[in-house]
Amino acid sequence: GNYQGWMSVVNFGPPCPVDPPTNPAPVNGAIDVPITLAQLSWDNGVGATVNELYFGEAGNMVLVHSGSLISSWPIPSNLSYNTTYQWRVVEMNDTCSVSGPVWSFITEPNPDIVIDTLFFDAFEGEGLSNWVVTNDGGTCDWITIDIASRPYTMPASATGNGLTADSDLCGSGTTLLSTATIDATFDLSSYTEMVWIEFDNDWRTIQAADEAIVEMSIDGGATWVSIWERIGVSERNTHETVDVTSLVAGQTNVQFRLVTVQPGWDWWWTLDNFAIYGMFIIPVELTSFAAVIADDNVQLNWTTATELNNQGFEIQRRTGDGEFEKVGFVPGHGTTTEIQVYSYVDSKVASGNYTYRLKQIDFNGTFEYSDEVAVEITAPVEFTLEQNYPNPFNPSTVIKYSIPENGFVTLDVYNLLGEKVTSLVNGVQEAGRYEINFDASNLA
Repeated sequence: GNYQGWMSVVNFGPPCPVDPPTNPAPVNGAIDVPITLAQLSWDNGVGATVNELYFGEAGNMVLVHSGSLISSWPIPSNLSYNTTYQWRVVEMNDTCSVSGPVWSFITEPNPDIVIDTLFFDAFEGEGLSNWVVTNDGGTCDWITIDIASRPYTMPASATGNGLTADSDLCGSGTTLLSTATIDATFDLSSYTEMVWIEFDNDWRTIQAADEAIVEMSIDGGATWVSIWERIGVSERNTHETVDVTSLVAGQTNVQFRLVTVQPGWDWWWTLDNFAIYGMFIIPVELTSFAAVIADDNVQLNWTTATELNNQGFEIQRRTGDGEFEKVGFVPGHGTTTEIQVYSYVDSKVASGNYTYRLKQIDFNGTFEYSDEVAVEITAPVEFTLEQNYPNPFNPSTVIKYSIPENGFVTLDVYNLLGEKVTSLVNGVQEAGRYEINFDASNLA
């Protein structure tokens, strides 16, 4: 017992007679895992009779199975692109449990994401040709300079020339109040996924009044908003990334500038590799997909509004409750933002119920299925023999006919004297519509 009269019992005995799980699939740490991953699987530990499975995005695993002993689990829907997933199996028997390690994998990047470099300046050879420098009342201004010629501390990617506002370089009595504005206006309305800026940076301060600010404007420079700033605090040897998506969404008149305030003989603000990037997605956007029946032919028609890396469309057909099979392929238009119109004719289709779908395939092999369309080809209701076409002809023509029931069929050709000159069909055929080519090149 203890002071308050409670009983404390500690049991010592053999370890839990259940081994942890092994051999995860996907393997732990796998990357570029398809978002269509069908299942997770593993080998259960010796002694396990039941188990639990936890699965989810990194940091958010949830219980997805508890009970019977399973060694695989079907993933119910497609995963997200470029996402880290984690999972863990807990092996159990009637007396104890053993938790397996946390396994993880990263899914493939979205193949339909496009990243554009909207602006990049390494300050090599062009000086300040991409910038407009304004003196705001100081005695020193922004200049380009060989980074190695000064005691700057910057990332390894910063080489050659950089852009600097360097009070120390200007000497005693310096005041540096200067603005460098990119000499361009950006239309960022189409970059709906993400817009960001990046730059290599060395900001070294002396006093609280020292300011380094990156600003942007969406109204032609009438007003400016700070998107990155360091006031009175040094930020050295860094590669900075600033997400401005929420500020520029839908904007067509965007500008960027650098503002520095160094009111005394201070240190410096030096930048290199200043860049602006925009990200957007151009999917293969299918706007329509329909089927039209003409006799025993099925014509599929579809249109796209946009395409990205579109290799083409595999046409797949299913008969009744069977499996889909490939019946044709139509090439795509690669990458385009113009409306494209496609069609495919599945000819000589027997009577019955059919379902069609498109398998859109990218150049990298990724694919996506369209919605399905169903059609019914009805059997003929009477015997018919249609006019041959073309007529007159030389040397061949096509003859079409229909039979409403299975049976023995003959199709003979006679001359004007009533003499049979050839037999085109002579055998059992199923009900349906038929066409046959008659080549008369050996006849007068």
